[in-house]
Amino acid sequence: MKKQVLIINITRMGDLVQTIPLLGRLMHEWPGVQIDLVVDKTFASMAALLPGVRHVLPYDFQGLTNESRAMAKDVVTLYREISSWAKPLADAHYDRVINLTFNRRSGLLTAYIGASDIRGVTTAPDGASVLHNPWLNYFVDMHQHRRFNRFNLVDLYALGGSGPGPHASLQLSISENETEWARQFLHGGHSHAPLMAVQIGASEAIKAWRPESFGRTMAAISRLTPVTFVLIGTPGESDAVHEAIAAYRGAQGSATLLDAVGKTDLPKLAAVLAQCRLLLTNDTGPMHVAVGVGIPVIDLSVGHVDFNETGPYGRGHWVVQPDLGCAPCGFDQVCPHHACKDRLIPHQMAELCLHVLGLGPFPTPVTGVRLYESAIDEDGLVCYHLRAGHVDAVSKWYGTLWRKYWYETFGDERSAITLEGPAPDLHDQQRIFQALTPVVKRLITTAAEVVRLSERYPVPVKKLQATQTELASHRGQALELAMPSSAFGPTTVALLRELRNGDAMQLSAMAHEQAQAYRTWAQHLRTVMDWVDASQSRSAHGRPRPLSQNIPLLMP
Repeated sequence: MKKQVLIINITRMGDLVQTIPLLGRLMHEWPGVQIDLVVDKTFASMAALLPGVRHVLPYDFQGLTNESRAMAKDVVTLYREISSWAKPLADAHYDRVINLTFNRRSGLLTAYIGASDIRGVTTAPDGASVLHNPWLNYFVDMHQHRRFNRFNLVDLYALGGSGPGPHASLQLSISENETEWARQFLHGGHSHAPLMAVQIGASEAIKAWRPESFGRTMAAISRLTPVTFVLIGTPGESDAVHEAIAAYRGAQGSATLLDAVGKTDLPKLAAVLAQCRLLLTNDTGPMHVAVGVGIPVIDLSVGHVDFNETGPYGRGHWVVQPDLGCAPCGFDQVCPHHACKDRLIPHQMAELCLHVLGLGPFPTPVTGVRLYESAIDEDGLVCYHLRAGHVDAVSKWYGTLWRKYWYETFGDERSAITLEGPAPDLHDQQRIFQALTPVVKRLITTAAEVVRLSERYPVPVKKLQATQTELASHRGQALELAMPSSAFGPTTVALLRELRNGDAMQLSAMAHEQAQAYRTWAQHLRTVMDWVDASQSRSAHGRPRPLSQNIPLLMP
């Protein structure tokens, strides 16, 4: 019998397009697999362009959210309606359910449908949200240590939903009818100069470069080469587009502007982009659509956008990141200045566009930004090579270490990438490890005592409370040492998530889960220290053996 997989992805258009390599990976894992896809009805037409999907299953999840917030219907009625819709899915007995939407509502849906293999958010018997699968756990953790993350969301989807395998590109299917419509729209009565698409707006203002800067960039390009600009976006972005056009005309832009803003549905947008030779864009859903139809992208990665997480996937795309200490900013920050957007200079962006179009040399000098070109690394995952600008040594070295470490830790595959040279802060990390070791030993010993007390009958409540207070004190000391560390911080974030992620109902079982989380953390700390320690004598290839045999074990 053929395997059946259900994917739940009900957030944004870009996230939906980014599941395409996961589809390919599942078909490699289970030839002949039948894949169904749950989406918000808004994106059903885009889901129809994805290859390898048996059934697209749309539901008005946004309407569900709106009715819930407005209390238009009581909660019981809302959940009865969605459970009635989802019952055939529960009856289908899927072999695997992959929930790529990280919220409680999707977790409840996942738990209701059920499967022997659930990946992503689901709910425990007590209603708490629980995460399954180490890669999708990492998806949640990585925002706490973004400086060192080198995994693109697309690869996390594929690794978490399936596992390591051959590289698969983003590839959307476009019908001949949509292609013909796009040709007529773009070329009927207009200039036949090369087409360059420009996405001026974004879903959030903080993610968007200044509209006037887009206008000046287009004007600079128009003075150097014949081109037709195709302006894309939603009707809600029309004000920003008008600002860009005003700046374009004020800078004596002379090329044709073709306004497609609000004039395309999602399949037609894909067809329009397929006719273009380049997309200049903020980090947006249309960026991923452009990748999916095979044209190069220049991604202006401003605000809280980190291209390592959501940048264009595949070979031959470009990323511009402001060279600023606060960039990218955190998701919960309110920026008072948006200075990162002023680091991107329009005439330099114009030179980069011409270079990607094959009409000019690589821009030099490049100031105020870092330029990256996307590629596929030795493990078949997307990576970004620095082509201009500077990255500090700690970010560079530990970015590679954590990319290699998690890849090998979460699976059975050895990573083919290598660490070059010693850790730039080697001696600092050794000192932190030496200070951390006795604290972690006490932490593990106390956690074991909590387990022992929780198993006694009757439970010695006062003694247990006192021991838990002691445990919290040791944990606080350990976190204070480990969290700021480039060598130990990411594993500490994983520990904190694991402490919240248990699904045990009984006191003793919860104590066991937490004690195991501390032991796992201790092993991570020791292994990472081995890797860092090994770097002083050679580049690490595969799993290095510890060189410092005098470092004490963390576990008693």
